[in-house]
Amino acid sequence: MKAVIMAGGKGTRLRPLTCHLPKPMVPLTGKPCMQYTVELLKQYGIHDIAVTMQYLPEVIRSYFGDGSEFGVNMRYFDEDSPLGTAGSVKNAQKFLDETFIVISGDALTDFNLERALSFHQKQNSLATLVLTRVTHPLEYGIVMTDEQGKVNRFLEKPSWSEVFSDTVNTGIYILEPEVLDRIPDAQEYDFSGQLFPALLEAQEPMYGYISEGYWSDIGNLQQYRQTQFDMLEGKVNVQLNAKQIMPGVYVEEHARISPNVQIKGPAYIGSNSFLEDEVELGAYCVIGRNNRISKGTSLSHSILWDHNHVAERSELSGSTLTSGIVCKEDSSLGDGSVIGSHVTIGAGSTIKPHVKIWPGKKLRERTQLNTSFIWGDHASKSLYKTYGVSGSPNIELTPEVTARFATAYGATVAAGKTLTVSCSPHEFSRLLKRIVTASLQSVGTHVIDLGDCFPPAASFAIRQLGTAGGIHITYTEEGKAACCLECMDGMGLPISKAWERKVENSFWQEDYGRAASGQIGSYQAESGWIETYTRSLAQEISYERTNRQPLRVVVESSPWMQQFAIPYFEQLGVEAIHVTKTNIQEPFAKFVQLSEASLGIRLHDDGRGMQLVTEQGDAVSRDVQIVFLYLSYLHSRPGSTIGAPVSAPHLLESLAEGLGARIVRTKELARAVLEATKESNMHPLFDSFFALGLVLLHLERTGTSFSELLSLLPSFYLHRERIDCPWDHKGQVMRTMMERTKKERADLVDGIKFYHGDQWVLLLPLADDPAFQVIAQSTDPMTAQTLVQAYKTEILNIIQ
Repeated sequence: MKAVIMAGGKGTRLRPLTCHLPKPMVPLTGKPCMQYTVELLKQYGIHDIAVTMQYLPEVIRSYFGDGSEFGVNMRYFDEDSPLGTAGSVKNAQKFLDETFIVISGDALTDFNLERALSFHQKQNSLATLVLTRVTHPLEYGIVMTDEQGKVNRFLEKPSWSEVFSDTVNTGIYILEPEVLDRIPDAQEYDFSGQLFPALLEAQEPMYGYISEGYWSDIGNLQQYRQTQFDMLEGKVNVQLNAKQIMPGVYVEEHARISPNVQIKGPAYIGSNSFLEDEVELGAYCVIGRNNRISKGTSLSHSILWDHNHVAERSELSGSTLTSGIVCKEDSSLGDGSVIGSHVTIGAGSTIKPHVKIWPGKKLRERTQLNTSFIWGDHASKSLYKTYGVSGSPNIELTPEVTARFATAYGATVAAGKTLTVSCSPHEFSRLLKRIVTASLQSVGTHVIDLGDCFPPAASFAIRQLGTAGGIHITYTEEGKAACCLECMDGMGLPISKAWERKVENSFWQEDYGRAASGQIGSYQAESGWIETYTRSLAQEISYERTNRQPLRVVVESSPWMQQFAIPYFEQLGVEAIHVTKTNIQEPFAKFVQLSEASLGIRLHDDGRGMQLVTEQGDAVSRDVQIVFLYLSYLHSRPGSTIGAPVSAPHLLESLAEGLGARIVRTKELARAVLEATKESNMHPLFDSFFALGLVLLHLERTGTSFSELLSLLPSFYLHRERIDCPWDHKGQVMRTMMERTKKERADLVDGIKFYHGDQWVLLLPLADDPAFQVIAQSTDPMTAQTLVQAYKTEILNIIQ
């Protein structure tokens, strides 16, 4: 016997699951629904199978191929236009030259097909309908038979007033080939609506066989979920590609489950999925392949397909996620919610019950979604964030995204020019560097590879080599792992907004061409630029030093950074005690004090950030450290002009005035601050080696201890607080607060800075987050906090 699998359904009631997937291919515990149909046919010795298709046929064809991988022979018959259930089978008439079975590819069953065939042959039937009994028959075709099983009445999808039986048509038929002669060619024609009524009227032998066993038509989202729950409970006799590690809990090979994960069966976990610490996997969860469920996440009655990432502390209750979804931390997805493929759910978002999100959408942070999201796109078109193109490693910032970006970048601003590439000392950033390099070369950009580096040294190399700019890939694991593609121009500065816009347009539109094979960019490796940079810096600072009495400092840094820090301090003539986080017993601040050092320094691997500690073991606050760095710079370069972000303490102006120097207030962006610093492309806020040289020079010049120098600074206090604000309300807040500038003194350099005598409050809308930062400066801490709270209350009132 041969078979026909009807696989042409669009599955409109299953959307968004079926937006990019034909209904027979939706997965059920790790396999497409149609695969279970193929396995059932094979189980009963049916190996020659025709497949009728219309919607997204290539998805089915590419998965099953010729069927040999599944132990069957498959032939495909496409419909150019809808032919109906019977018309689609008629399309395969030449193949169907013997008794055949028609079965749906989008229903799950374990019916005994051999018994149905025996009944068909015993009754000498022309057409046998396989029937089953259901509790709620409204969605199905009702069939009545006499005592011998001969069909005498049926009705498609009745109302309750028309229900005359609980025996329904499953869409599984056993037919003789001559039945196909009754179906017109190339016309839309239906089994239940046309063929079977015609056979009944002609009193042809048509029977109904009531089968025992499981049958489920996954026609809607609720039934789709319930079918898999039934599979977990063992209600259907199918083969799962997993081992049962405990009652009702099935795990495929290569799945990783942390020891303290709590699992309450029944559940299914696919291969290469990773459940991190403190994950709670409640009852009736189906986790497909290559998913990552992060620490502290709770799931129950939820279904995930493949390649999803659910970030920390999220909660999924009765939700269905398709594939390629990024659900960021602290999100909550309600019962019956359905998320289409490649959706990004912003951190702290709430998806209300029964909300559906169509594929490719992006929800901003802390979104409250109450209705289905079908049209439009909340995705920000801003490719660049504050520090570059950034995202979670291998989740948001993937090799594919990186290749597209680098290709757009090279083709837009550097075709035929030379760029440097460099990266943090991490395997993932090195991987992305290789991808950036190849992508740039493919559009005719020449590449000089600086190897492992940090941004200030990469910026120095750009200026020394005279390249058109560079791309540096940073990787950090502070707090949450993040990766960033930082782009610099020919001066080693972050690229301008105009450049960013050009690259963004090219990236989104994919409007870039490749170089001819004979014109690809060249490649050259030049490592050692950190050493060249620090040596040059040490020579400059050593030249300015007058007192050769060595200072003693304690430097905490990573082993990678130590290889550059040790020779740097040696060249400065400074006695440096180098430690790592793990090789000292005492807390770092205490160790500095015990070492009788003049200064303690914690160096960050990015070559920008650091933390200063006094000789008395006191960590210097962020704002005091900023002031001292500016003071050291101004003493080293009297009469100079230096940029300062609008949020920096206002003490800077009086310090500069006393030294004949000038402070230029700028936006918070690094490029704005650096551009305003006329005498140098280096700045103490963005270059830790440069900043340390200035600090040591200042300590040596004054001959005064670090703590005493700090005590000479006038008292000031800054208080900062973040205020969450939905994206759609940020403009309203700014517009309302701008009304105050008509009556109050204010600056509009970046955000709005309100002045209250010698105090000020800065309202700064964050570029990358749905939030404001409110910063207040005063001469005492309580006043600064009170100012922030007053503005916070006003902002919240506007939002509400």
